[in-house]
Amino acid sequence: MSLTAGAATEVSKTDTTAVVTVAAASSGTAPYTYQWYRSTTTGFTPGVGNIIAGATAQTLSDSGLIPNTTYYYKNVVTDSAESPATDTSNQLTLQTTATVLAQNQFAQIPIVGQVDQQFNYNTAEAQIDLTESGTLYPGQAVKIYDSANGIPKVVACSADSDEVFGFINFDHLHATFVAGDRVEISQDGNVLFLMPTANGARGARAVSDISTVGGVAVASGSGGEDIVGYFWDKPVAGVPCRVKVNVPSFLKDA
Repeated sequence: MSLTAGAATEVSKTDTTAVVTVAAASSGTAPYTYQWYRSTTTGFTPGVGNIIAGATAQTLSDSGLIPNTTYYYKNVVTDSAESPATDTSNQLTLQTTATVLAQNQFAQIPIVGQVDQQFNYNTAEAQIDLTESGTLYPGQAVKIYDSANGIPKVVACSADSDEVFGFINFDHLHATFVAGDRVEISQDGNVLFLMPTANGARGARAVSDISTVGGVAVASGSGGEDIVGYFWDKPVAGVPCRVKVNVPSFLKDA
């Protein structure tokens, strides 16, 4: 009888980890070898570009994943016949959970119908982009941008034209930055929750929208707009998001 792969199923997941398993293969010649593959593209073909090296057990504990991101897993089983047979499991779809901010991360102060949420010690967290882990170091200037799933990513500033969002903390505990890991950024101001009037990009300049009451929009150019700060969250029309506000140094901890 021909070799038949078992079914791949999800065991558990967090924002950056996943545990998946595959049932034992049947038919063929035991013992069997199980090899895991992972991709962010549905319907992928297992190969050298998506193999998870060393993941040869039926249960895989995967780490270093990006929060709120969909991953696809397949397991290829090989038997021990003189001419080994292989078979591929079903494609398992798994979405990591969204990052949950600690409840004590902010000091909340109600002002004029808004909520002033000041980052403790003027810092904020972001994920490290998959292509930037080898270029970052403590104290480096960084900028942020949106991934396909709206996750705040931090990347190195590569030119004077880049908008510096902040600086990686000098006392960051990681000696080597890991792709998809979190990094703490020192900011030069406080953060307010404000209401965007249109969709936009993370890190863009936030300006007052004089056509609304208390609204902000992405700057359209150097047209003399009243610049409020820079969007920390990806601005979505009608959804409150955080805006980094630049203030004089003597007011930072007021």
